[in-house]
Amino acid sequence: MNTLGLFDLNGDFGRAAIQPSAFADPRALLAHMDYLGIERSLVTHVAGRELNPTVGNRMLVESLVADPATAGRLLPVFTITPATFYEQGAMAFLRQQVGDRTVRSLAAFPGTCRHPLSHLEPVLAELAPFRPLLLWNTMENPNGELDFRDLQALAAKFPDVSFICQKKMWPGFGSVLDAMRRCPNIHVDLSWLHMRRTIEFLVRHFGAERVFFGTGCKTHYGAAIAALAHAEVTDADRQKIAHGNLERLLGIEPAAFVTAGGRPDKPLWEALRSGRPVDAEIMDAHGHIGATTPGWYLTGSEIAETARDTIRHMDRLGIRKIFISSSGALFGDALEGSREAERELTPFRDRFSGYVAFNPRFADRLVSALDDLFASGFNIGFKILASYWKIKVDDPVYEPALRYADEHRLPILYHTWDDRWNSPRFLTEIVKSHPHATFLLGHSGGGTAGRIEAITLARQFSNVYLEFCGSFTTDYPWPETFEQVGFDRVVFGSDGGGAHDQAWELGHLLSQPVPDDCLRPVLAANIEKILVRAAV
Repeated sequence: MNTLGLFDLNGDFGRAAIQPSAFADPRALLAHMDYLGIERSLVTHVAGRELNPTVGNRMLVESLVADPATAGRLLPVFTITPATFYEQGAMAFLRQQVGDRTVRSLAAFPGTCRHPLSHLEPVLAELAPFRPLLLWNTMENPNGELDFRDLQALAAKFPDVSFICQKKMWPGFGSVLDAMRRCPNIHVDLSWLHMRRTIEFLVRHFGAERVFFGTGCKTHYGAAIAALAHAEVTDADRQKIAHGNLERLLGIEPAAFVTAGGRPDKPLWEALRSGRPVDAEIMDAHGHIGATTPGWYLTGSEIAETARDTIRHMDRLGIRKIFISSSGALFGDALEGSREAERELTPFRDRFSGYVAFNPRFADRLVSALDDLFASGFNIGFKILASYWKIKVDDPVYEPALRYADEHRLPILYHTWDDRWNSPRFLTEIVKSHPHATFLLGHSGGGTAGRIEAITLARQFSNVYLEFCGSFTTDYPWPETFEQVGFDRVVFGSDGGGAHDQAWELGHLLSQPVPDDCLRPVLAANIEKILVRAAV
């Protein structure tokens, strides 16, 4: 993978006042790129979005000109707003820089800069003859679906401008697909596309030419690199996504150099980013399987079919086993859903184990069936999804599952988030009163506040573990988290099998800047220790 010539389009630097940038200056960004093996990046200056576009754009050019190390590696992207059209001298500066091809890309931040996308029309009308590339950070989406309608209108009006939707994850992903279907000059980057088989999905429906490489946040590290390395696409398509598409739209040649990336104490990461299986014991503690629909665009719904596809993907990555909860049990009849999953996955028992979804709405049927559900050894614990069921996590109706887990020393995988339903802080008394159960905090608490709560709970109780997947929703650093709770108190999970891309999540973990040997307990030993304690 380090020979692909990665060209990132998510770069920025500068000292931020509103939305923190991870890189104070170009050298900090280059160091990050060197670690990940990224040759080049498009970059904006944070002052362009937080202070003033013209001021930030001038600072961007001055910073790059002043530092010879940036030459050929950091390519400037100018921030534009509707006010740019009216500001004295702003359009003249833009036309000069875009006209002489010093700058070939533009960026819009409608949330921070407080404008609808449609108001960019007069700026684009003047610059469209130069065929620029416009990047829209879809996290800057203040008007919801209206912004996507504006995007489509602009794309239709300016067919020579190429538009790229950046940093889109599963909520609202259908809006990106709809925009791409309607307008051939609308594209997407893969930086936040953590969903299962999404790269393959996009290539199949729209062609590899419309998918672009991006890394997302600094704290994602190599997640997108691993996802691209292990996507089942042709090598030619992988090259297009990695760098070729961006070079084509910008009219520039491929980089004449290779950035090796990595470091000596990261052999597991080196294997993964190069498209090879990881030579380590890996067990995935958080998975799903079965049909689901709320906002997800997935290609399969049959359990056995998904199981075979998941096994093929696990083999490519080096993952031995995944522990799943059934979507049918989580979002349908809890008892029948768990029974169906066990029945359908019987041929794959060496690769799958299950969690019993304890939805209290089905407690009258579940409680009497618990011994039967755990009799075969397929199910190893419970899954609780309080925020989806709208029953707060500390409601006494969960007590039958908690008591059973405590008596049998079973793990309970909680969906945790910093919300009113399942914030980790709500579990304090529950953990204290059920000392023999093991509590896995799915997503490690969710956002930043949830991560801090999860860390606090794990430091207070030895039977609490953080679970890794979905942790990209906060920029709270994982090296700092490991330092606070220890490598022996985190388990790897991907949300894979049904929803998330295991390669993306495994890449997120293994690319963290800590020695691989420290991460080995997270990959398997910690969950194995929990299962031995439960004697399952």
